[in-house]
Amino acid sequence: MFLKGARFHSTPILRALLLLDPENSGIMGKGGICGNKDTKEEETGLKERRRCTDVLFCLIFAAFWGGMILIGYVAVSGGDPNLLYYGFDSGGYLCGVKNSLWGDENGTVTTVPDFTSQKNVMYMDVTEYATMTLITPKSVCVETCPTTTVVTELSDASFVCNYAAWTGYSSSTIGGWSTSYYSSLSNADKLSSIALSGPCYPVFVAYSPLMNRCAPTITDAQITALTSYDASATNSSSSDIATMLGGMSQDTDILQEYLEDLLKAWQVVVICGIGGGLVFSILWMVFLRYFAGVMAWVTVVSVNVILIAVTAYFAMKAGLIELSAVTESVDGTGVAVDLTNDEENKDIFTYATYVMCAVAGVALLFTLLMIRRLMIAIAVLKVASQAIAQMPMILFQPLIPLLMNVVFVAYALVVAVYLYASGTIERNTTTGNITINWNETLQYMSLYHLFGIFWTTQFIAGFGVMITAGAIAAYYWQRDDMPRNPIRKSMYRATRYHLGSIAFGSFIVAVVQFVRAVMEYVDKKTKKAQAANPIVKFFMCCIKYCLWYLEKVLKYINRNAYILVAVKGYSYCYSALQAIKLIILNMLRIAAVNTVGDFLTWLGKIVITGACALGAFFMCDTSAYADPAKETYLSSPLAPVIACAFVGYIQADLFLSVYEMAVDTILLSFCEDCGQTGGPHYAPPLLLSALGKSSKKKVQPAAAGEDSD
Repeated sequence: MFLKGARFHSTPILRALLLLDPENSGIMGKGGICGNKDTKEEETGLKERRRCTDVLFCLIFAAFWGGMILIGYVAVSGGDPNLLYYGFDSGGYLCGVKNSLWGDENGTVTTVPDFTSQKNVMYMDVTEYATMTLITPKSVCVETCPTTTVVTELSDASFVCNYAAWTGYSSSTIGGWSTSYYSSLSNADKLSSIALSGPCYPVFVAYSPLMNRCAPTITDAQITALTSYDASATNSSSSDIATMLGGMSQDTDILQEYLEDLLKAWQVVVICGIGGGLVFSILWMVFLRYFAGVMAWVTVVSVNVILIAVTAYFAMKAGLIELSAVTESVDGTGVAVDLTNDEENKDIFTYATYVMCAVAGVALLFTLLMIRRLMIAIAVLKVASQAIAQMPMILFQPLIPLLMNVVFVAYALVVAVYLYASGTIERNTTTGNITINWNETLQYMSLYHLFGIFWTTQFIAGFGVMITAGAIAAYYWQRDDMPRNPIRKSMYRATRYHLGSIAFGSFIVAVVQFVRAVMEYVDKKTKKAQAANPIVKFFMCCIKYCLWYLEKVLKYINRNAYILVAVKGYSYCYSALQAIKLIILNMLRIAAVNTVGDFLTWLGKIVITGACALGAFFMCDTSAYADPAKETYLSSPLAPVIACAFVGYIQADLFLSVYEMAVDTILLSFCEDCGQTGGPHYAPPLLLSALGKSSKKKVQPAAAGEDSD
């Protein structure tokens, strides 16, 4: 390679890298970024003596996170989350804080609006609710959301007024920013207010604070009272107002009922969702250990039988074959199936028969050719179950990346909120609309932060994959003399030696994800141009699809590359190349394993989710939740059942992801073992019996000491 030789080793940068990784004599080596093999004899099996891989990318990732921390500091020190936490009134003033005058009040307002105690935004005119997303509605900041309505009384409490300083009612007794002075209005303004023309606006239903915004909380009693209210003085009928407010609050009321049901049925969620998901996931994995072969063969045989049956049915409908005995036997069962010739659609059934003959023939031929590989696939699934049984704590390994993701996402969201609130507030003097504008520096910082989110989430996912792969690989290569704690040892190897490789692989995927995000933004901004030009729309769809597919391919390569890094200690690039080579050379074997494995894991997720939901349904049907006289009575079991199903699916996905990772690790280790001279040497008996071979070499023993530093 062009960087090989003592001449280049004398450069300061390369010398610094070699000090960090003294055994890495090639930048492009197995322990470097991409290529040269070691001059030492390669250690077979699970490699114990390792060196740091992809050190350069480890340093780049650390430096990048230095920038992330700097952006977080700038955002927190310069951002004001009140801009998002509180709302703006129609004058452009922020509720909950002390504001400054905009300077365009023309002398009508001289008192600084101090809304420290007025934290809630109240939208006054109910007739503007339908268009509030298009036109800025009239709104003011209030201390408490109104609960007294004009249906019961006409008073200060049942009206919300515009600021007194804006309407000319400010006095020594009425503060300039007061919103409750209906009783002080002139008779003409009172009539105008009742007619929804201001300066005050009637409260027709009770409101409650929601994210510091006053939202209507309508009950059936309020709707009934409002319908009977005499609204002849207003520009809208009481029935129209009731219908409008009722439609606004209907979804809120349903959501509130569901939330109350969830709170009442929290024990159902804990028992059937969390507990049930855990128990059913473990039972399914035990089931796979002993019955994976039966399920796989039943599925394969069923597919072939169904294809042959459909072909025969089409042939009989086309009149190509006559099976009177079959027809009579079917008729004898009482099933209404017509197997006689269909003259009207004879040609269609004839063509369909030929097509189905080809499909069934190919499927049957493929099955016959894949029998040995299906046997290997089933053996791999069983070996993966055995490996998990040897280290049951690995089922909880996904909790490590899950907790890391929770902490990171919380940090990223906080920084994003502060970063968004670091912009400059600008007010449109004509409409009163408030916008937050970012300067060029903040825009670049937001893009940097977005890329950091993609890179870090992929890094955490890769870290979890490498921990699982390293522990499962210990079973394949060292099962007769496994380390005492293979999970801890795998975590140590990944943290001590291979963070750079994880950073490298996650960086590649993050770049594609970032480009996809940019293209989604461009797609959103060019909707009008795409509607006018179908060619532009077509190319946009093609670009988005290609990027999506590229991301899937890179993630698949990453997964297998991380396995080889965990097993052999190679650098990321060399591991990726080796993984691609193994995948190509063992394409049919991998396809068989993935097909069977994906089907069984998908079926497991469905079964576990359904079992959790069914258990929740039965539990909600007990007297504790079905008796209206009890406090825990549920208006509907729907919310607890859905919550249990969701929690059960999440747990099934977490546990079965370990199983999928174990299958991939066993399979790739087996392919690597088969690629050695005279291999496989380390394959478990199940895999050897599937190949019709016997073990030729003892399983590699674990190292006596810790990993070499």
